[in-house]
Amino acid sequence: MKNLFLYMLIFTAALFGCKKDKSNYDYKALEKITITGISNNYTVISEKEGLNITPEVTSTDPDAQFEYLWGIYETNAQGYIPVLDTIAKTKNLNYLIKQPAKAWVVVFRVTNKHTKYTQYFNSTINVVTEFTRGWYVAKDDGTQSDLDLFLTPINIVPNSKREDIYSFVNGAKMPGKANLLSFITAYKSTVTGSLANTRTLVMSTDKDMATVNVNTLKNIYTSNDIFFEPPAAKGPYLMFPGASAYYVINGGTLHTIVTSSLNVGKFGGRFLRDANNSPYNISKYYMTNSSSNGYFFDETSSSFVGVASGFGTSVSSLTDVAGTSMSATNTNQKVLYMGLKSFTYLPAPAYRYTFTGCVLFQDKTNPSIKTLAHADLDQLTIKLTNSPVLATEKLYNSSNHTLLYGEENIMYFSVNNNEVWSRNLSNNFEKLEYAAPADEEITFIRHKASTAANYAYNFIMVGTKVGSNYKIRMFNKASGSINGEPAFTLEGTGIARDVLYISPSIAESSYSIQW
Repeated sequence: MKNLFLYMLIFTAALFGCKKDKSNYDYKALEKITITGISNNYTVISEKEGLNITPEVTSTDPDAQFEYLWGIYETNAQGYIPVLDTIAKTKNLNYLIKQPAKAWVVVFRVTNKHTKYTQYFNSTINVVTEFTRGWYVAKDDGTQSDLDLFLTPINIVPNSKREDIYSFVNGAKMPGKANLLSFITAYKSTVTGSLANTRTLVMSTDKDMATVNVNTLKNIYTSNDIFFEPPAAKGPYLMFPGASAYYVINGGTLHTIVTSSLNVGKFGGRFLRDANNSPYNISKYYMTNSSSNGYFFDETSSSFVGVASGFGTSVSSLTDVAGTSMSATNTNQKVLYMGLKSFTYLPAPAYRYTFTGCVLFQDKTNPSIKTLAHADLDQLTIKLTNSPVLATEKLYNSSNHTLLYGEENIMYFSVNNNEVWSRNLSNNFEKLEYAAPADEEITFIRHKASTAANYAYNFIMVGTKVGSNYKIRMFNKASGSINGEPAFTLEGTGIARDVLYISPSIAESSYSIQW
């Protein structure tokens, strides 16, 4: 039986093996689409350069009729699936890159309508930005504000300029006259698709404000949506960083984002003055840096107030220190200028910073009385050491004040519209530092410095208005005084109100942002 089964198996195999193969093996060659003229990778500057690609497309199908599609998608997306955005349906691509600086992929799809065969070509796009390094100038024409960017690819001296770059990117100028520029390293936003730290330039005017992604210069928020609940006040606006908080002064009211807690880059409700919700009006002058509490002046009650690390729902009255020349509460003074001068770290067991500032007062009852005060600040206490400003001194009729932050004990200010003076705060010695041409009017004076490799500077910055144009002269200094001619001068159209240098190494702790 076993052998019979084996014979039957052999016979069956032989029978099928003798059957004729009638299959059709006359295969047609597969179509091949060839794409040339496209590189495997490109590097472009966002908002300035584009992809200009002219590929050559051929097919082994002599009757080929092509249709094209270009798309772009981001790589290294976190928390979501990237989407292919169609950017063209033509053979040649002429596309201005507006994407944030990172790696992207451009896809070129070619379809033969005759055979329905499709071929893809991918190319890596390394998007960089010119917005992350250079001198930003906040300017206005009296009613609308914009930004100029002076590019510094090699060293601190600019070699080119992008005018009105804010409106170019965002499609419109910002309403109002420009105020201060400030920079925040770790502002929270979702510009990359997930909540993350975003290097942010803050632009403010008397009618609007915007947090701007330095990577793209696109608005993150404006005054329309930066508050959880739109406040009744609508400017003037100022925004700046402090220790554990970001502050906004909006029409004399104070708002904060507590950075040591979870946040989404939006400000909460207005701080109260006290438990009775008394009216108050915060001055545009303040004293704070990235290590300090926020110190402010309430113009309604003529009193100093503070906010500890951004927490709470109301401002705190500052407590007087023994020996103060003036109580911090109900001073009957108007503040003409206030700024932070220096800070000192107290080691164990204190583990905290103390601060010194400078305040220029004018008496409300007798406006001819002006006083210069040295302010010592420790947590929520203040000691004022006052000295009179004489009518014969240049400081008496001054404007556009600034302090040499963290350096010599000197204040700078302007007199007679076009003169720059300094005052030694230790001995009250005053000195003419620079006289601008008679047809120019000084619009601001700043002191800023940086020690970054290849980009170090220590400048007294003097902005002037001449007709409908501005000039910003960058002076080196020696022993606290202006040294020689300007290292360089920034020039453009409009009225310059502030200037700020941004680079990859700059952090919110790099400057004390103040008038």
